[in-house]
Amino acid sequence: MNHNTQTVADRIASAFVRNVGHLLVIPLAVLWSVTVFSPPQASAAAESIQLNKPNLSGNWTLDLSASTSLEALMNQIGASPLERKYVSSTRLTAILKQTGDTLTVATRGPGFTLDQILYLDGRIDTGSLKLLGATSLNTKAAWSSDNRQLVEIHEIRTEQGKDGILIIKRYLEDQGRTLVVVFSLRLNAVASQTSARQIWRRQT
Repeated sequence: MNHNTQTVADRIASAFVRNVGHLLVIPLAVLWSVTVFSPPQASAAAESIQLNKPNLSGNWTLDLSASTSLEALMNQIGASPLERKYVSSTRLTAILKQTGDTLTVATRGPGFTLDQILYLDGRIDTGSLKLLGATSLNTKAAWSSDNRQLVEIHEIRTEQGKDGILIIKRYLEDQGRTLVVVFSLRLNAVASQTSARQIWRRQT
């Protein structure tokens, strides 16, 4: 092979190496992008789902005129007349703080204090919380399937020894300016269900 022929061969070989190297770089770049960028995308998707849940945090004041009375529900529980009158006529305030899978609810009124910690991951929390004249033995809180309502389920026992279920649902309306709280009570010894609804207004 003369010098010219060898030079041509060397050029062809060099071009071949460059082309093959280019072809190898593309799959490696694709593999790198899949490996490096996929986890953040999955994390972002999970975060997006979390962000789709309403944030109930804020300072709220009970709107008595827009709410329905809790007297019938509390009467069925066996609360005293004084307790029923207080709840139906007192303008309560509440501070809600929602962080991750926890919601704290601090409700206040003249001579009244109620502090709750709700775990939003569906775990069962045992205790002896006094609620609307009954004792909550077990509490479970979780988001509804559409992530729009926070559903809080209490296994309760009344002062008269009756067992039952108290369900409290919270959701936002009016572009987040109104918090709706719906109570549903069913005692084991009673066929009917009693419900009531409170309307809370966000304070700015």
